[in-house]
Amino acid sequence: MSSAKSSHDDDHLDFMKLEKEVVNAVISDEKYWRENDAKIRAVEQRVPTYDDFREMVLAAHLKPLEKDDRISSIKNFTQVWNQVAEKFPKSTESENLLSNNINQTCQNLPKSGQEFVQHWKRYCKTLIDKKAFIFSVGPKRAEEIFHTEISGGLLGEFVECFLPVEDQDTEMIVGLLEAFSKSQRFSLSMTFLSKKEKEFVKTLFQELSNRQMVLENDILKSKILKLQEIFS
Repeated sequence: MSSAKSSHDDDHLDFMKLEKEVVNAVISDEKYWRENDAKIRAVEQRVPTYDDFREMVLAAHLKPLEKDDRISSIKNFTQVWNQVAEKFPKSTESENLLSNNINQTCQNLPKSGQEFVQHWKRYCKTLIDKKAFIFSVGPKRAEEIFHTEISGGLLGEFVECFLPVEDQDTEMIVGLLEAFSKSQRFSLSMTFLSKKEKEFVKTLFQELSNRQMVLENDILKSKILKLQEIFS
């Protein structure tokens, strides 16, 4: 009888251990993607030094206060905004480390449409997040990822996050639009655009055409006109 009870206890302990391992794996995965998102934002914002880059990554776990939050209501509050950052000394090889982190960020970018969609759906909650992520992917890799099709019916979401068009983003947007248009099932993606998304497309090309750098660049102007026909 005692033998049977002991066996039951061992099974229970194994189950608890497995559950703990799963929880730890989930926490580790969330930490990895949270920090990777911070790296992507740092690269997109062209932070000037490694220290700035490092601080963005180390602060990735922090969340802004909500509207109803009050600092005075937090018990035992001490003003240590980023405890994680205090554990690491500042590097004396800033430029090299910055370069290494940027390269690592690029290596962590999605290699397939499925990986892209998983990241997009899980972590890109705002238009700013979406824009930063697709910009970090860039035209060349976007063309590779979406060679067969634009996964998940995301074409309309891509166009929406490009609005409003900023002058410094014009060439990147044109490059990405060219990459999307080369997808083998691009016409199918266009078919699935909603009425609202089609309006986004129309607005996007109107704004691109009115950019000062486009008006002064015949090659860029020609590309936009050609893309406008493809997206119509």
